Amino acid sequence: MSEYRFSLIMKYFHFTNNEEFDEATHPAPKLLEVYQIIVTNFQRTYVPERDVSVDESLMAYKQRLSWIQYIASKREQFGIKSYMLCESSTGYIWNSVIYTGKGTKFNPRYSGYGMATSSVLTLLEPLLNQGYCVTTDNFNTSPELYEVLLQNKTGAYGTARPNRHDMPSMFAKKKLKTGEMVAWQKGKMMAMRWRDKKDVCLMSTVHNTSTAMVHTRGGKDVLKPQVVIYYNNTMRGADRADQAMTFYPAMRKQQKKYYKKIFRHLLEQCLWNACILHRAKSDKPLVHSEFIRKVVERIFVTHQMPSVAVNRPGCRAVDVVNPECLTGRHFMDYIPPTSKKAAPTRMCMVCCSKRDGNGKKVQKETRFHCPDCDVGLCAVPCFKIYHTQDVY
Repeated sequence: MSEYRFSLIMKYFHFTNNEEFDEATHPAPKLLEVYQIIVTNFQRTYVPERDVSVDESLMAYKQRLSWIQYIASKREQFGIKSYMLCESSTGYIWNSVIYTGKGTKFNPRYSGYGMATSSVLTLLEPLLNQGYCVTTDNFNTSPELYEVLLQNKTGAYGTARPNRHDMPSMFAKKKLKTGEMVAWQKGKMMAMRWRDKKDVCLMSTVHNTSTAMVHTRGGKDVLKPQVVIYYNNTMRGADRADQAMTFYPAMRKQQKKYYKKIFRHLLEQCLWNACILHRAKSDKPLVHSEFIRKVVERIFVTHQMPSVAVNRPGCRAVDVVNPECLTGRHFMDYIPPTSKKAAPTRMCMVCCSKRDGNGKKVQKETRFHCPDCDVGLCAVPCFKIYHTQDVY
């Protein structure tokens, strides 16, 4: 595909038929229909482990949009926010909801709760009553949420804000020294404050006040509550996915249409989840960058055309290079005869890419070719050069 054709496709890229669009009946008027299809496939393809985490993710976007969010703790502080449910150990994105302002679509069953509670329950809806354990951050953690999760046989723990509604009255007032802790219990629900360099407030429905010795990076042994240790190990699912997708982005900074940028972000999520599935089933797992390169190569091999006709003055058809020319086992052969020629020839791919002393392109024909790459090549040394140097 030429760059010109790709630019035209991206310019007129659209996801909804405007003539049939009805905002009143559309499940998510501000989002793509393909978004829900992709999320459904994420859930259908993989069953997560017991420990999952819910966290906010921010897709960088600085154009004019009414539901742009500001999160100071994120690398890109302005953008489109989404709530993500990820597997804690791998970072597999199992479910997500994009925040679109007051009209954000959550499960109608939880319409009586606030956004912090309804967002978690909407993400966890397919996993409730199955023994899962979810880790939450201080935006979502509340006694209200944890009571609902207990009723649905789902464990939970995470950091909490001391001024949350229904928290113990003395929870935020008691002063602690370094290493001290104070805890309150209500049934299976525990609220704890522990003093490290500063106060750390947590809630849990699966832990008690037990502690364990931890060896820190500075070489010291520190006594920490078990809930803090488990939180540090299981709360990094969404952050791991965001970090991996940041290294190899499909998004572009100059993308002004928000729905196109969301679509590119969905492509990144698809590649990340596919990479995790490949690692789970392969004896030789690939790193993220190598997996993306293999996917691109396979797309080239599967969908490549024998030649690309360029309908512009002064341009000729250009042979498409087989991406497997540097890795496959290819052998030289004579160009097979045709009905008109018993000994046909082709232009040598390597020789014709050079210029002579006068600056004119070299025109050289050859009787040999590579059947796998479908290009004409001189026997020596062009065949070897073409299959060993990544320049053609």
